[in-house]
Amino acid sequence: MQPFVIKRRTDFKDVRLVDSNGKFHESIFVGKARDMARDVNLDLVCFDLPNGKDLALCKIIDYGKWKYQNDKAKKKDNNHHKPTVKEIRFSPVISDHDIKHKLKQVDDFLDEGDEVLLTMRFRGIQRRNFALGEERMNEIVGMCKEHGEEVHRKKSHNQIVVRLRKNTVK
Repeated sequence: MQPFVIKRRTDFKDVRLVDSNGKFHESIFVGKARDMARDVNLDLVCFDLPNGKDLALCKIIDYGKWKYQNDKAKKKDNNHHKPTVKEIRFSPVISDHDIKHKLKQVDDFLDEGDEVLLTMRFRGIQRRNFALGEERMNEIVGMCKEHGEEVHRKKSHNQIVVRLRKNTVK
């Protein structure tokens, strides 16, 4: 429910109120609460409508300032890093040094919250040794175990694709 400013007569008579000093009133007449807000030059804002057994919850605040700060906080929450999928490609004949270099990139991507696709492509005569390439990919995934966990694996006639996600349990 969106909070609203009470300016006119409402359908409910009594409200629970937090006044401008932070003092809580369990039950107060809505007209008196409106007058209290007018006296301190602030707004009477209703945050929770009555549901039958509880009274409406209202606060005496500057609604414009509250709305500005609330919008600012929402915008800040939306600016967080949105996870994306990064791809790192390998070949079946990649050297150990190159694997270590690429695994550093994988660790960085996983630490940022991204998912990583490890792709090994087989070209030409390399397709004959698919089983060796599969063993090599298992080694590479094993090296990533401390930073990421395997989520999905897909094999086709000329490539192996493994999706990694950051470990949830440490």
